[in-house]
Amino acid sequence: MPNLAAVVARNVRAERARHGWRQRDLAERMGWSVGMVSDTESGQRRIGIEDMPVLCRALEVPLLTLLAGADPGDLQALRLPGVG
Repeated sequence: MPNLAAVVARNVRAERARHGWRQRDLAERMGWSVGMVSDTESGQRRIGIEDMPVLCRALEVPLLTLLAGADPGDLQALRLPGVG
């Protein structure tokens, strides 16, 4: 099972692609550099908790979408509504 950071990175990349956006498009929506988006999607940049609302707003998805495919134990530990 991939770690939580890898799951979020994969889901950010997938959601950006679903929108048909380039990394530059997502970076502009977030106020980030293209390098920050690239590093986030490749897993080289750890996503901080303060980044999650920014990502969710920019990608127009709920947090659970970015956590889809995570280890069920990790999701239960977060005690999110609708999980577990």
